[in-house]
Amino acid sequence: MSIPPKTKAQWTDIVTGKKTFELKFLAAKILLGRLVRHVAEDPSADNVLAAVDQLHTLYEKNSASPAVQEDMQNIFG
Repeated sequence: MSIPPKTKAQWTDIVTGKKTFELKFLAAKILLGRLVRHVAEDPSADNVLAAVDQLHTLYEKNSASPAVQEDMQNIFG
């Protein structure tokens, strides 16, 4: 499964903490914890987009990882 585009609503739901998922990719777990806190402090549209961009980039760079593939399946179906 390829990494879905940043425009998918699930990305925003994840970084805002609206939805939570049991992630397998450790680097994403760590980054996401920081991003959710940062977005909670400043929920502006620009900040949310920046958070989505960071998380999406991490997943894109590691798209061959089985843990990333599991996360994508879990989040996007």
